[in-house]
Amino acid sequence: PPRAPPPPSRSRSRSCRRRLQPGAWTGMALELRGLSLSVGSARLLEGATARACEGQRVALVGRNGSGKSTLLRAIAEGLGSGDGVAPRELLPSSSSSSSSSSPYFTVGAGSVGGTAASALFVGQDAPRWGDLLLLPYGASEEEDDLLRMPVSDALDVAACYALEAAELAEAWRDLCSRADSALGWGVARYGTTPLGELSPGSAKRAYLALALLRPGAGVLLLDEPTNHLDLPSVLWLQHAILASGKTVVTVSHDAEFLDAVADHVWEIDDQEAALVASASTYSAFRHARQLAREQQRAAYEAQQERHQRVSAAASALRASSARGSRYAGTDNDKMQRDFKRDRAGRSAHKAKAMEASLNEPLLERPKEARPLHIVLEPLGSGADTAMVLDECTLGYGGVALPVPPISLRIDAGDRVAIVGLNGVGKSSVLRTLSREVAPIDGEARVGRELRLGNLTQEHETLPRDRTPREHMVALMGGEVSAFDAGQELIRHGLTLRQVDCPITELNPGGRARALLAGFAGRRVNALILDEPSNHLDEEAVRELVSALGVYTGIVVCVSHDRAFLRALAAHRTFELTPHGGLREVQSVDEYIDRTDDAAKALAEACHKRR
Repeated sequence: PPRAPPPPSRSRSRSCRRRLQPGAWTGMALELRGLSLSVGSARLLEGATARACEGQRVALVGRNGSGKSTLLRAIAEGLGSGDGVAPRELLPSSSSSSSSSSPYFTVGAGSVGGTAASALFVGQDAPRWGDLLLLPYGASEEEDDLLRMPVSDALDVAACYALEAAELAEAWRDLCSRADSALGWGVARYGTTPLGELSPGSAKRAYLALALLRPGAGVLLLDEPTNHLDLPSVLWLQHAILASGKTVVTVSHDAEFLDAVADHVWEIDDQEAALVASASTYSAFRHARQLAREQQRAAYEAQQERHQRVSAAASALRASSARGSRYAGTDNDKMQRDFKRDRAGRSAHKAKAMEASLNEPLLERPKEARPLHIVLEPLGSGADTAMVLDECTLGYGGVALPVPPISLRIDAGDRVAIVGLNGVGKSSVLRTLSREVAPIDGEARVGRELRLGNLTQEHETLPRDRTPREHMVALMGGEVSAFDAGQELIRHGLTLRQVDCPITELNPGGRARALLAGFAGRRVNALILDEPSNHLDEEAVRELVSALGVYTGIVVCVSHDRAFLRALAAHRTFELTPHGGLREVQSVDEYIDRTDDAAKALAEACHKRR
């Protein structure tokens, strides 16, 4: 096989930890020195060392539950909250239990630091606008007041505390005026809608835009930044990150997004509790990692085969030697007896030489992660298996959304993808289809023989007070034992600890896996997928795509993940717009091509102006 590139560095040396004493940072915007992290009794990292210089963009990758979000929070703790003071270190044995933002992890050794004036952490949970808008420590009680204001008013309030916020407000107004026409940001009505009433995607987009525009944020720590964003916003975000020149460490499930923005990769190896650093793009890193694993596996298997072959030959020679040395013969056969004994001695020497050749260092057996297995076998389709929207006016609480009435029919076996801008009502279409929300006008019908599986963005259908095992048993109506329910959850990627912990303690990826296990157990024949790749790692997304490839039921999907949409191979793709309603488009790629140039021009124009 072709020679693999040099393996990425693994930072686990204790002697290196002793030599690198905290205090004198080497001009890097961000440095990890011998960092050890744990959550409870679970060890996440041991002796991790890595660095990022100014303007470097790092993709932080790893399996669900490996500690990516925890590491981002630890970095945010180490670099400070952005109040303009010198960066502080996260020292050994410091528990973050005193911090309201990250009360669950412990730093056992090492330190985090760098030359960046501040770090801004953008998490998956509801954003804290006070942290972004530079409200001073102790002003957190104003968070509720901020949620009742539009973005521009919140920036005016922040300008009372920090001069930097005034500059930020001007940059935001310029961005909005350009984006309204270029990418349809006007749908979100940022000028009048309070922060607390924005859709998840619109709020996330505004938060990311302000984070990128904020002059004092030296390092941005982005945890799944593309979650909830529409496709045009994802394209704008990747161009805006490149144009900003900031140091960025990002966690994302979107491989195309990581390829577009990252020039370095850090991977958390959860089996070794190590951090692997590589100066390459994400695609090159994945290729090198796969090639290295294949070569390690081939070398290990070749060595094991050679050892078995040589051992068998040496054993045969020793057996032959033993028979020859015991050969007695007769008085008239002394030459034959001497010959056999002489050959037995030579055989013994050969066997000893062969066994000596086996004293080479043994290659390490490749560690294989437990494979994830998702199987979706729907119930058979009958006559009444259609989903229909007939001139439906979408809305909540009697207030109609600003889209025309929608008509749509989906029959058994159909695959439908829906794209569109944030806040236009894509999730509302799915909720109306599944009859979670009644239309303000018109009729929504679901066939009586359909068994729906609804994967929402926030996983609201999961009871937070139960464990996944208890939920699975209840979902199946007692038809499966607690043991079998646990095995099904483990096959879908949950650990034994996650199977028996309250659902409220599961990370978003764990909750998504629990939902998929429930779909498999119930044999649903219609899947409603709202951003299904959100929160799932690369392996889980790949396995989900594989399962959907042979799934014969109905699939209705809203997603911003370009690779996922292409792999879904939808029979029909619709774009939801404020004025045209639901209209069919030629393909996902045609939709992307229409918006990519506008997104790039917008990002470059705004940052060039600044």
